[in-house]
Amino acid sequence: MTAISRFTTNHEAVDHCSLFVLSTKSADREREVIMQLAFDFYGELPRGPVRGERLFFAVFPGAEDALRIEQFRRSFFEANHFRGSMLRQDRFHVSLHHIGDFKRLKASRSYAAELAGELVHLPAFEITLNALKSLGTFPKPGRALRHPLVLLGEGPGLVELHETLGAAMTKVGIRAFPDFTPHLTLSYGERSVLEQRIDPIPIHIASFCLVHSRVGKTEYRIIKRWPLLEPKPLLH
Repeated sequence: MTAISRFTTNHEAVDHCSLFVLSTKSADREREVIMQLAFDFYGELPRGPVRGERLFFAVFPGAEDALRIEQFRRSFFEANHFRGSMLRQDRFHVSLHHIGDFKRLKASRSYAAELAGELVHLPAFEITLNALKSLGTFPKPGRALRHPLVLLGEGPGLVELHETLGAAMTKVGIRAFPDFTPHLTLSYGERSVLEQRIDPIPIHIASFCLVHSRVGKTEYRIIKRWPLLEPKPLLH
């Protein structure tokens, strides 16, 4: 049973991993840092012309692992009387690379991303989700601040996949960012949660996906899924 502790909130502190990166030298660089750290949330931020279609690479936990994550979330919410807008269980994922936001997704961009995916051949691996925290806030006119609550993860296989996929993207002409903070979003809450350790939740990753989403809607469409190679059993 995963231990659930009382969380610590801080409404005033600004985290260095906040979505608001104020120390960058230019608006373009600031946007890059924001997008790579937490592009899952970027659709909530105010910006210029609406770009309602998003393309990105991600990994998804299997059904049993997703259920264990959901059980942790439910226990945490109940133990702490926490409220928030929760992501559906079937949308739990760890983002790998943001490809772009578009007014209308072009087939050429999707095709290039598929070419990059085809270049990646790696073994399956495990991620360990071992910490909980909020990633910044979103000011939205007329609405309360929303704090994305995430589980932080780690694992050498995940880092290798991020780096290998980034190199493949560069090879086919898609810009890739080296910064990577692995996280799985649980909800958007009314209160901020400071980072705290949790009992580790291991999840098995057997594939990675190219995902098309509609910003602001609960719509994910997996364009293509690439299986990761399962290790062969040893022969005695």
